[in-house]
Formats: sequence, C-alpha cells, structure tokens
Amino acid sequence: MSVGIVPTKDQIDNNGGSLLKNLDDALARCERLQTWLLATPDATLQAAPYSYSSQEVATLKSAFSDIAQLATIYRGTANLAVAKDFRQFAKLLWGFNL
Repeated sequence: MSVGIVPTKDQIDNNGGSLLKNLDDALARCERLQTWLLATPDATLQAAPYSYSSQEVATLKSAFSDIAQLATIYRGTANLAVAKDFRQFAKLLWGFNL
C-alpha cells in the first residue's frame, strides 16, 4: 500500500505537459523583454516613469541577458562551454523566493 497521493497517468501527462509548455512560454516572454531591454537605453530606464538606479538597470539587463542565453541553449541554437548559474542575477529580481 502506498502512502500519499499516487498520480495517475493522466495527471502525469497533464501536469508534465503543462509545466513544459509554461517553461517554453516563459522563456519566449523573457526573450521578448530582453529584446525590449536591449533596445532601451539605460538613460531611459533611469528616467521617469521607470526611475531605476544605474545598478538596478545593470541587474535587470544582466538577469534577462542570462535568461536569453539559457533560452538559446534550451532551443538548441547555442552551446554552453562552461557551467553557469543562470540564476545569479535572476535571484535578485525574485526577492524572497515566495
């Protein structure tokens, strides 16, 4: 006898498919934001209505640069030569990790 919830095949299929689709969608959205960040001068982000500090702009752009690189590896259009923690700057954006 098992203890706890034993997933069914349908639950595994639905949850697994949803998780992977969400990952694919999230990476695509990150790439779109990265494209916008690349086209937006730091001075624009530091001025109203955004009012980021220069350090915040650097962190924001670094985080999305890393995730855009991860997306290219995920899609097979680039290779990763050395191990890298892609969360280095992203962790600064997600705060308490709640």
